[in-house]
Amino acid sequence: MRLPIASLFGVLAVLFAHAALAAPGDKEANQGINAARGGFCKRAIPLLESAEGQRHRPSSAVPLADCYAKQGDLLKASEIYHTVASEKREPGYTGRDVAAITAAKKKAAQLDARIPTLVVTPAEPYAGLVVEINGEAIGDPSTPQRFDPGKPLSVVARAEGYEELSQKITLKEKQRRELKLRLKPKPGAAKPPEKPVATRPPEQKPPEKPAAARPPEKKPPEKKPVAKKPPEKKPTKPVAKKPPEKKPTKPVAKKPSEKPPEKKPTKPAADEPRVAAGSDEEAKPPVEMPEPTPPAEMPEPTPPARRKQRNVWLGAGFRGFFVPQPMFELFGEGGRHAFFPGGDVSLSTRLGRFDLVFSVAYARFRLQETPFLPNGHPDTDYEIIESDLQALQADARLVWNIPLDRDERFAFRVGAGLGVGWMFMGELYRTQAYPGDAVPGDQSTFVPGDPYRYKKCRGPNNPEGSFRYCNQLDYDADHYPGYAEPSWFTRPKGKPQGLKPVVYPWLLFPELGLSFRPWDRVAFDLRVGASVTGPLGALGVRFAL
Repeated sequence: MRLPIASLFGVLAVLFAHAALAAPGDKEANQGINAARGGFCKRAIPLLESAEGQRHRPSSAVPLADCYAKQGDLLKASEIYHTVASEKREPGYTGRDVAAITAAKKKAAQLDARIPTLVVTPAEPYAGLVVEINGEAIGDPSTPQRFDPGKPLSVVARAEGYEELSQKITLKEKQRRELKLRLKPKPGAAKPPEKPVATRPPEQKPPEKPAAARPPEKKPPEKKPVAKKPPEKKPTKPVAKKPPEKKPTKPVAKKPSEKPPEKKPTKPAADEPRVAAGSDEEAKPPVEMPEPTPPAEMPEPTPPARRKQRNVWLGAGFRGFFVPQPMFELFGEGGRHAFFPGGDVSLSTRLGRFDLVFSVAYARFRLQETPFLPNGHPDTDYEIIESDLQALQADARLVWNIPLDRDERFAFRVGAGLGVGWMFMGELYRTQAYPGDAVPGDQSTFVPGDPYRYKKCRGPNNPEGSFRYCNQLDYDADHYPGYAEPSWFTRPKGKPQGLKPVVYPWLLFPELGLSFRPWDRVAFDLRVGASVTGPLGALGVRFAL
């Protein structure tokens, strides 16, 4: 009897040896480190803060700073990095602690470059100037102050005799901003005395030297005027006046008749004979010309004929569905980004400004190994899911065409669709999972961690010590390698209904697209939309029949 009792105490001693030797905070530190590695900082931060509060370790402080940096608390992260970087190796530090100290020095320098700074520069010296940022007074505003990016800052400035200035700003990463401060004096307040400006004495110029006197210039002797004899007049012969020559006249438009200017009688000279005025000097009336005939009107050019409307089109193209990881979080934890490619063949007919499109499509819903935990379940219910499903879809869509030019070369398209899908091939696999960092045989190491490092259970309590994760106590009792989920139309005895979607409805709303028709019988379509199976993107070509 003593031998079994001794054996029992030996087994208990082995099981609890690790827990007895573990220091305070080690459990929270291990869980927080695993969660931080997987990117679950919301879960990791309280665990690591609790571990640091019980006992400081560089190996847990650096992941805590990493999570602070991801959350946008760069000042907290920088303080932790610099504190760890300044530490020296102490007795009891492991290799992970030494590696964390070395990494903290590099991360501190990289993070400091990301932290934005603010400098407040007064436009002029103000007496009693006080600058507050978020309610805290700044000793020297001209010194760069560090703040977290993306968080609003309230800057308030006060000075004697000036109105209070308040301004709100937000800094971005790596921004180095300088804020010019210019205060308005209060009405009726005396302005501070201005400093006298030093004036320079007027420059004394040297006295100018008197110019040398020039000798008086000698004037040339004046010449006396000589009396000139008047020129003798020679008798001139009378010359007969020639009649004015007639010049060819150009056609002039009809104008109202003007009176010729009256000529004043001039007295003939004594030496010239008088000549009687002839009839040629009288004004002649203007000649009326016929009005020119307008040129014949040119016929207007005929506009080019519009393209012929095609009513029936046959098309084909590529289309795929993108499922982002946040969509998995609507139903639980885990998941990953997934893209499901496919293609379609369509036949469309024109109904005025609308197209009625009938199409048959193929989609491949292949998902690689992905951890997933349904909502409301404990961490021990994590599973690794994968899929190689393939589906056919038939749908009808109504699309409204909005032409963007006269020839309808470009058109904006808006529509919606409804259809049905059929999973005709493939399976959905589900397998229980356990923490990948656990040590087989050591029950204390099987604690929640990074789900993306989880491994498939090989069977109940396989590996040894994993009975809380790999067991036969719940609905997933037989979820081990090779298990395929049944159809959601079947419900095995004593088990929940299956989740494999064999036949499913398909809805597309809205659908937005752009159509380009370079030739009369060829058109290219680009479209995006939101569907039941995820955001849709498609590119295709149509041919008129």
